[in-house]
Amino acid sequence: MTLLAYQLSITDITAHLVAVELRFTPQSSDSIQLSLPAWIPGSYMVRDFAKHLHSIEAFDDAGALTLLQLDKQSWQLNHNQQALTVRYKVYAFDLSVRGCYLDDQLAILNPAALCLEVKGMESSPVTLNVVAPEFLDWQVATGLTRSSATRPLQCGLYHADNYQQLIDTPLMLGKLEIAEFDVCGVPHYLVLAGHELVDLERFKAELQRICHQQQQVFGGLPVDLNQYWFLCWVTDAGYGGLEHHNSTLLLLTHQDLPNPERPDESTADYQNLLGLCSHEYFHTWWVKRAKPSLFFPYQLQSEQYTSQLWLYEGFTSYYDDLALVRCGLLTQDQYFTALEKTINRVQISPSEQVQSVADSSFNAWTKYYKQDENAVNAVVSYYTKGSLIALCLDALLRSKGKTLDALMQLAWCSYGEPALGSSEQQFIQLCSDYAGKETATQLYSWVHGTSALPLAELLPHLGLNTAKRQQERSKDLSGSKAPAYPVRAFGAAFSAASEGLKITNVPLGSVAYKAGLMAQDQLIAINAVKATEQNFWRQLNQSKIGNVLTLHVFRKQRLVQLSMPVELALETLTYLQLVDQQKAAAWLGKSQE
Repeated sequence: MTLLAYQLSITDITAHLVAVELRFTPQSSDSIQLSLPAWIPGSYMVRDFAKHLHSIEAFDDAGALTLLQLDKQSWQLNHNQQALTVRYKVYAFDLSVRGCYLDDQLAILNPAALCLEVKGMESSPVTLNVVAPEFLDWQVATGLTRSSATRPLQCGLYHADNYQQLIDTPLMLGKLEIAEFDVCGVPHYLVLAGHELVDLERFKAELQRICHQQQQVFGGLPVDLNQYWFLCWVTDAGYGGLEHHNSTLLLLTHQDLPNPERPDESTADYQNLLGLCSHEYFHTWWVKRAKPSLFFPYQLQSEQYTSQLWLYEGFTSYYDDLALVRCGLLTQDQYFTALEKTINRVQISPSEQVQSVADSSFNAWTKYYKQDENAVNAVVSYYTKGSLIALCLDALLRSKGKTLDALMQLAWCSYGEPALGSSEQQFIQLCSDYAGKETATQLYSWVHGTSALPLAELLPHLGLNTAKRQQERSKDLSGSKAPAYPVRAFGAAFSAASEGLKITNVPLGSVAYKAGLMAQDQLIAINAVKATEQNFWRQLNQSKIGNVLTLHVFRKQRLVQLSMPVELALETLTYLQLVDQQKAAAWLGKSQE
């Protein structure tokens, strides 16, 4: 079979340019179509990676070949049926886990944003030659198979079975700090680049505990997993992760890392990082292998629609923090606090009554990934509400003496491990076979409906009751402690600005909405007093119910006066009460303390 040979060279760090060379021999006399993916698996938005490609040319021993651009990401190549070379450059300055980035400290290379596909040769074996940057003693970390002639962690020749595997395996280059650990006999690597101080041994040990916990959900590691890489890119600002076949690329800040000078400290930032690692590792089974059947294979030239992201991303979001509490990295109380925040993020947004998680999944390409100021009213998160559907399903199953863990194993054995893929109906039917038609019908209604989930009815099966209180501020999302004084309603979110408060969104039906406030309004005064965050809440909460406040706002350079009646805030915030430790312990896998 004809080989596809790619070469990556860092040619200009200051200009952030990566030179790519592709060599192959055409398999027929027909012209060849070359194309670059428009999106990367796991991130459901068209990214148009080809916008960063330039200076493309092709030639063989006889000279230059004709390249005709067909659209924004495709080219037609005419050839002479002999070995040929395609060369081009890619601008790499995307500070995210989805593209490519290059500076004088490190390089992040996602082949999906770099390597042209040769139509008709998608199944051909691939080599990738990573050329050592001149004057830089950089190492390489990647899940690609290393050639026997290439030393570990060094530039050189790497292999992939096919194009899909190539573009699903990112590379990190730079001065790296690496720790290795074992999970079920498979080597795992924790790699950091761009960091300063870190308690690497602690990070490694706690990551190992998470991996052991997650594999228990599925009854072991995937049989084809022979290595796994956590590629941690440490920056001044940024956060996120993207799953891959045998690795994950993580973007984090220095503050997220465990401090070597404070070995017993567990900050909220570090807990969030562990949760991110847990989330991406769970995807090793649940997205990278068990996934919607229409993703076999991925079609990366345009959007690929599925209504199942609530199942794959939502259920993963349920299991990420659950793994932390099960392996002892979160206390039970810390987990309940995190759960309260998830519940309230969903419940206090009008969007829950507007969009189903099935619709949110299908329209992720536009509505979820391209949110605007109206998202609070129109877009429900298939991550957060999907995780609450998993929570409710787990509670419902436990009321019948069954568990979500067992259902996940059934799904893995039915269509994950055999790489068959699923339809939504297939998972619903699996649920019916396992726990009865009534359970499956209930699940379907949660997925396709826009009603609030029955948390109050179901959580007692997990040892929890729910209660309500007033929300004091927009960032107040957890805790049972009621505000010291009755809170006045407002509803809109805002950010402090140099002159007043900038309104960022206005939930439908809120007091702010009824007063006529709009997103982008600049609130400058309340009852003739300058609007700062502190002044605003003091003025509002000290006003008598029924009074009318005068608001002055700038709206597109116009001064507008609004009237806002003072109303008592409703008890909309949910908090959890532990009522049965035995049930909670059975669910969380912890004994009573």
